[in-house]
Amino acid sequence: MRISESSRVGGVGLLALVATYGIGRQAYGLFVPIFRAEFDLSLDVLGFYASAAQAGYLVATVVTGVVTSRLGPRIPVVAGCLLLAGGAMLTAVASDPTLLVVGIVAAGTSAGGAWGPFSDAVDLQVPKSGSRRALALVNAGSPVGLVVAGGLVLVAGDRWRPVWWAFAAMGLLAAVVAWRVLTPRVEGPVFDHGPPDPRWFLNPRSARLFVVALGASITSGAYFAYAPDTAQDAGLPAWTGAAMWTVLGLAGAAAGAHGGGIADRYGLRWPLAAMLAVLAGSTLVPLVAPTSLAAALASAALFGVGFTTGFALVVMWSDRVFREGPTAGFTLAIVFIAAGFIVGPSLFGLVVTRVDRSPALLAAAAPALLVAAVPPSSIDRLGSHGHHGHDEAGSG
Repeated sequence: MRISESSRVGGVGLLALVATYGIGRQAYGLFVPIFRAEFDLSLDVLGFYASAAQAGYLVATVVTGVVTSRLGPRIPVVAGCLLLAGGAMLTAVASDPTLLVVGIVAAGTSAGGAWGPFSDAVDLQVPKSGSRRALALVNAGSPVGLVVAGGLVLVAGDRWRPVWWAFAAMGLLAAVVAWRVLTPRVEGPVFDHGPPDPRWFLNPRSARLFVVALGASITSGAYFAYAPDTAQDAGLPAWTGAAMWTVLGLAGAAAGAHGGGIADRYGLRWPLAAMLAVLAGSTLVPLVAPTSLAAALASAALFGVGFTTGFALVVMWSDRVFREGPTAGFTLAIVFIAAGFIVGPSLFGLVVTRVDRSPALLAAAAPALLVAAVPPSSIDRLGSHGHHGHDEAGSG
């Protein structure tokens, strides 16, 4: 049976994002309680570890944009998967905090090589008729990775080192598959007429996008780093964090598949505002019922819906703003997303160690709630015409 090119490229993207994004970038919070106990680390230090991993992701994203434009998507994707494998191995054998942080930062950095290049890979290898299917498969990698990570932790219990060895094996498998499937070169530059004017990147339309991306990412970064630890600190069982991540991934995968349909039917403005409110609300659930297992799982499900659907809408918004060069424009949006993920864990860690956990949860929820009031400009809201509206993206 012949596998379609959309399934081949999309499947590789899914596998690469399972390894580098769902595991390397987002599974860290699962292990915060374990790392606190085994390495005698405080929450603010663990927050800085998470922020350092996100800073590495930010640098890798910028480098990947340059490498992809010159060499194509295969090299950065394979490099990202191999970096995840190496970081996971270091984490698995870590005997002191120094080796631990090197492994965590390498694993978190790996995602910077895997997400952006698939826009080029799909554009280069997949017929237009199959591009949406391929991109949907790629984007599913993040929540599927959370399900995989949560499931492994549930099975392994407190034996966390074998879990990281399994993460390393996934990275190696993803690297081999990506090398075999992805095309090595991209023909031609991203822009046919040279680099765009700086105002193409930064203008009133893009500024709104970047503010929302930053605010949503601050809240998300704090949640990913500390939600399992918050549940365990309230007295819930040690396996609660793994169960939360599994529920988060399943809810995110189920909801994220409908992002395109929601935008086509209702536009971007109100669905995005609703998802940002859900994102903030999920962070505040532990304040209402801190000792309830059902509330912890509901918080994870709400976050999965808000995060996956909300960021899918952000991607669509970016595509409208940067219609003439979606990969280059979205790379800049990723910079703001990464910046939020750097700020979020450190902000939460500092507040929780110097004040208390309740103010830290409020501080984490506030950015997403505030940017929910920032709408896309009227030209970028889609609406009933879907993607067939204005074509002036990038002007202004």
